[in-house]
Amino acid sequence: MEITVGIIFVVIWIWCIWEVKNAPLLPDDYNWEDDPDVIDFLEQTDKQGPWDEKYDKSFTVGGLSNDKKGDFIKFQKKQNNNLKK
Repeated sequence: MEITVGIIFVVIWIWCIWEVKNAPLLPDDYNWEDDPDVIDFLEQTDKQGPWDEKYDKSFTVGGLSNDKKGDFIKFQKKQNNNLKK
């Protein structure tokens, strides 16, 4: 049984390596900035959503979402104080 599993494992790895080796590659001089799909994606990303502009903003601190009032920080400090007691 172990030999069979080992052979299957080797065959799958050989197949994966073969597929990676024969996968098409983009040329080094490929200009993704001029790709119509990339341009369309970026234009769609920058459009305002179906909601008001005042709700179409995110508030982040250090790249993580946060509320504007800072209530979560107050909650965390309260939890830390409760754990210390």
